Amino acid sequence: MCARYFVRIEEHENSSIAEEVERRYKNSLDFDTPVGGLVVPTNLAPVRCRDRQGQPGYFLMRFGFKLNQSMVINARSESVTEKPLFRPLTRERRCLIPASHYTEWQHVGKQRIPYQFESASAPLMFFAGLYRLDPGTRYADFVILTRNAAEPFLEIHDRMPLILTPEEQLSWLNPTSDIRPILESGVTDLSFTRASA
Repeated sequence: MCARYFVRIEEHENSSIAEEVERRYKNSLDFDTPVGGLVVPTNLAPVRCRDRQGQPGYFLMRFGFKLNQSMVINARSESVTEKPLFRPLTRERRCLIPASHYTEWQHVGKQRIPYQFESASAPLMFFAGLYRLDPGTRYADFVILTRNAAEPFLEIHDRMPLILTPEEQLSWLNPTSDIRPILESGVTDLSFTRASA
């Protein structure tokens, strides 16, 4: 379960994300949210999707779908096109979530040991995501798609985010693309290290 990630956008390569978000929301009276940093459920975070004109851009969205008294933060890539909650979103509400690294916990007896995962070759990873718009709310909500963990990571956790290549990112945001091959793929070129709690 991917419930905690970090997006480092002050670095030169990623600074355009912060600039775009700040430009988009500069006239919002209540906009005092940092654009990057640690993201946990209910936090606002930068998310890439298409606007009403079909142009890709970065928007602030809230992490997690609130359902009654529970929170849904992940969607399984294997069943996302079948579940009533997610199926309509796979056609019209696909998004990309930038992340510098994410955290998973290994359970050893009663101990939970955190590990930090990051791309072995790029400053940012992009998770496949879905979002929804609730009437009367200022920000859309998003969830992260997950897949079975790749072999090297199974000893830490049995799931991992569905991380897309640059080519898959373009297809994921294209509403006419067949997403079935993407749902069965995903980047696994990651490094991981034990992290502080």
